[in-house]
Amino acid sequence: MMRFLTCLAALALMTASGTAQDAKSQIRIKRVKIAMEQQQTPQIQASNIVDKRWKPKNWIEFDTEFQIDLPRTSGGEDGSFAALEFKYYAGVNAKNKEGKTIVLSGTVTYQNIPAHGDLHALAFISPSTLKRVLLKDNGGKADVAAYGVEIRVNGEVLAFASSNATAWWMDAASKQLKDSFAFEDGGVLGKDKTPFAPFWGDYDVTPQSR
Repeated sequence: MMRFLTCLAALALMTASGTAQDAKSQIRIKRVKIAMEQQQTPQIQASNIVDKRWKPKNWIEFDTEFQIDLPRTSGGEDGSFAALEFKYYAGVNAKNKEGKTIVLSGTVTYQNIPAHGDLHALAFISPSTLKRVLLKDNGGKADVAAYGVEIRVNGEVLAFASSNATAWWMDAASKQLKDSFAFEDGGVLGKDKTPFAPFWGDYDVTPQSR
């Protein structure tokens, strides 16, 4: 029985190692950079409905620009990669009850990534999330102290970009999230979860529906 369990553990380790190796051999991610912008809630006019008065609020937008290379066996420049996972981090000017800086995070999976040209991935922080963590109305880009993104395949980080060129959310020694921050997952959304879903056509890659 012990020998059987040992073989299973070895097989699991080989599978995990193979997956990581496969990820690096399947795709190369390059020229990654991330920018932050402030957008107001879009106003869309429609007929045959009762209009309601409301005031547009501020959203935080993250625009990640990147390129990918694929091997010839996957189509090269004419190919596409099935899916990439982006993990976003946004440190805001607010602290929790323990005095730790709040870092909003969120994971968005994008699908059918083409292997040509400059690509863009969009993600957002909603006005309601900003109000909750900042305890004020009309928060904006001035309230985001630092931001960044990790690009992953099968859970492995293949590339990252940030506002200060470092993975400031990660402890370099332990390779774990820094304990000095208070991470709140779900605070960063894909475009499909926001009022911006219908806009900008093929400018950005498509979030995977869940």
